[in-house]
This record gives sequence, structure tokens and C-alpha cells, in this order.
Amino acid sequence: MKKTCFFIFSFFILGLTSLPATVGAAPVPALLQKPVANYQTVDSQGAKAVLAQNAKVTVLDVRTPTEYAGGHLKNALNLNFNHPDFAAQLAKLDKNRPYLVYCAVGGRSSKAAKLMQQMGFKQVINVSEGFNSLKNAGVAVAE
Repeated sequence: MKKTCFFIFSFFILGLTSLPATVGAAPVPALLQKPVANYQTVDSQGAKAVLAQNAKVTVLDVRTPTEYAGGHLKNALNLNFNHPDFAAQLAKLDKNRPYLVYCAVGGRSSKAAKLMQQMGFKQVINVSEGFNSLKNAGVAVAE
């Protein structure tokens, strides 16, 4: 009887060790194939430095047109993140240019930067702080 119990217990343990660590976990190769957001995030001072060092950076304001009209960075292109055709508008942009993306507080710009990376944009820089922080840091605003 003890041998039978030991035998059954051994197979039970052997069976458990062959299961994935977490039930429902994706196999490692599948996880490695998923696209991973690979963009830079900077604060307001970092954004100011980026703009000072690279005149080819396109500044992308992803706030609403109303927010944009209330003040925006100099030469900023406005694409409303909340608009249904936001992704279609992004698709029209040159994916090889560098982009500095900002919004009011950093939430929409972070999501936009992730989307841009997934769409194949080569260099995307997200500003973790919003327009007012950029303005207070001395980044040039439109008059």
C-alpha cells in the first residue's frame, strides 16, 4: 500500500513540475515576440535640452484644439489624441523624423508615444510633464 501511494504521489509531483509556473502564462517565445515600447521620456528641462540640441525635432502637441489655442510650444504641430482619426493622422507623418510629444500633464503624450513606437516611428521622445511645466522651464511658446 505504501509503495502504491508513493508511486502515485511521485507521478503527481512529476506532473506538477512539467506545468508552466503560472496557469495560463504565455510561453516565453511568445512574450519575446510582442512589441515593446521603446521611446525616451524626459522632463521639461530634458525637453528644453533636446530642442536646443536638435533643430530637426518635430514638436507634436497631442492636446485638444481648444487647449492648443490657449497656448502651445513654438512651431508645434497639433494632433488631437482624443480624435477618432488620431492614428490615421499619425500615419501621415514621416516615421524617420524625431518627434517630441507633449500634452497637458503627460498622460496622453505617453499613450501617443507608445502608439507611435508601435507604428514604426524611429525616434519618439515623450515629455512626462505638461505644457505649463514646459513653459515654466523656459521652452519657447508661440505668441
